[in-house]
Amino acid sequence: MKRRTLIWHIIFWVVYMSIFTFVEGGYNNRFRDAMLIEAAYFPIRLLVVYTNYFILMPRLLLNGATIRYILMTLTTIIIGALLQRWFAFYHINELIFPGWEQGEFWQLYRIVQTGMIITSPMIFLIGITVVYRLVESQRKLAEIAEERTKAELQYLKNQINPHFFFNTLNNLYGLALAKSDKTSEVVMKLSELMSYMLYDTRQSTVPLTKELNYIQNYIELEEIRFEGRFSCNVGMEGDVESVNLPPMLLLPFVENAFKHGVNTASRDAWINVIVKADRDRLSFVVENSVGEKKAETKGGLGIENVKRRLELLYPQKHTLEYGKTEEGYKITLELNL
Repeated sequence: MKRRTLIWHIIFWVVYMSIFTFVEGGYNNRFRDAMLIEAAYFPIRLLVVYTNYFILMPRLLLNGATIRYILMTLTTIIIGALLQRWFAFYHINELIFPGWEQGEFWQLYRIVQTGMIITSPMIFLIGITVVYRLVESQRKLAEIAEERTKAELQYLKNQINPHFFFNTLNNLYGLALAKSDKTSEVVMKLSELMSYMLYDTRQSTVPLTKELNYIQNYIELEEIRFEGRFSCNVGMEGDVESVNLPPMLLLPFVENAFKHGVNTASRDAWINVIVKADRDRLSFVVENSVGEKKAETKGGLGIENVKRRLELLYPQKHTLEYGKTEEGYKITLELNL
């Protein structure tokens, strides 16, 4: 038994015996006699209670053998009651109540009464133990659920944008071969993106300004990659600097716009990004043109990934709408922060 548990058990017995000493002694103002009776019952109580606590409960009750547990518990109570009855009848009662006529040893109601006296602390202790273990079990289940959620979120986060870095490295290789002046710019922006993904994404939340800076670098790298095949406008309204949110939450919508808009268009593609924020609410809208060619279906994060992250991070606190419009495709995310 751990030290902390031992202390709680000692406190339990002190409080329990004090209460019953006070109650029993209060009937005739004989607190000394009541205390002696409680002390006389204490050894057998400990034996019965802790036989149940350390042996029967863990081996039978907690393993689902309820019937066997009940039968064995009744057996220990009967044995304990008979032992206590013998001890009180032949050794204790005469000392506490000299001259008291005890009657016959085998008085059934006396044996039953003794068994009930022995059993009463066991009921309290087992009840407290069961409740405690139930609470601990619920706490552990909550911890397991939280760890699973964290692991799932990390898995979803790790799926973000691997092909973008692959494409950027290929473009960087081409620029290096051509000795382009844009090589150093691409290296710098790619370095900033990698820094954000490797370090800032370890935090549960980041400033919205960092996320938007990441998106801006992403767009600028795509502009170098596609060499003017598209136009992109980013608008911000409200108190953007006061908002924090989980990292890599908004980028998939922009990535989706490139995947299904710019990638599938030969020219004149466009993307509009609108951010509206205050301390309690964030609105993020991405609109894009739809290209002539069918979008590639393999790779990328996908809307389902984002939806799952939102369900885990903002249950009942977000709305996500997406679909075709007259001009192209639109995704609208509303978050209650």
